[in-house]
Amino acid sequence: MSKAEGNVGTEARSNLLPLYLKNRRVGKVHSKFNNGLNVQFDDVLIYVGCSGTPLSPFGLNIEEEKLKAILRSVQIDQMVVHKEKSLIFYSIDGTINIYYKNFKVMDLRLPKTKCSMAGIVVSPLYKYLGNMEFEKLVGIPLDERADRYIKMLLNSDKSDWTVNVAIIRFFTGRGKGLTPSGDDILLGFTMAIIRFGNFNIWRQVLMLEVNGDKTTTISVAYLQALLQGYVNELLIQLVKLLDHAEPADVEKTIKKVQSFGHTSGNDTLFGFLLGLEFLANQGEG
Repeated sequence: MSKAEGNVGTEARSNLLPLYLKNRRVGKVHSKFNNGLNVQFDDVLIYVGCSGTPLSPFGLNIEEEKLKAILRSVQIDQMVVHKEKSLIFYSIDGTINIYYKNFKVMDLRLPKTKCSMAGIVVSPLYKYLGNMEFEKLVGIPLDERADRYIKMLLNSDKSDWTVNVAIIRFFTGRGKGLTPSGDDILLGFTMAIIRFGNFNIWRQVLMLEVNGDKTTTISVAYLQALLQGYVNELLIQLVKLLDHAEPADVEKTIKKVQSFGHTSGNDTLFGFLLGLEFLANQGEG
């Protein structure tokens, strides 16, 4: 994962974290990776990552050495206690305490943009995304069946409950990985459109259909954070590009997003492009 500019070496936490941890006391280690781990408290995940990497919407970043010590010591399902602005990890080697009260608080709410729907098609971001060969980059085959649902995504009335259910059911859980490609496409699409409208029916169907019975807990966590208006640090940078006119900066940020996961970055970018195309079509109407 690439370093996040402006956050290198800084212990930081998302401004969504207090809401997620309020009244939650006992959790467990949910999943471990090379550069971080998820802790589960009831129905929410908290991601503990490394300082200098993009901050998760439901996460905090700690010093590299402390993170390595935690990853060495803890196992899946071991207890984690939240107490007095601390996460306390219990392992056979003893306890490790993350006291996050004084961490830098980062605002990971989706930023507002000045770009109008009519202005989307002339933005350098839209043009760059439109020239990417996503059929070679995304994690699901863009075959005839997928093409049918992509066209529905682009052209359907997002207040039509039945059609929304059909679209979301097709994409949810489709593909491999910690966040299946179809979920990332939905995330990118939704991230684009909710900057320009409420789309309440679409959001309600997402909330109901994207659940732990149909996809991974991690995917559900990212979609739930988005529906509350929060995304990871890299995607904040991406959305801000709608108001940015420098093609070199567009390319630099897109390359960073592409480095996220195996195909997750490209899947999210593809969904974001589809969302912008949907909005551009609305602007022409």
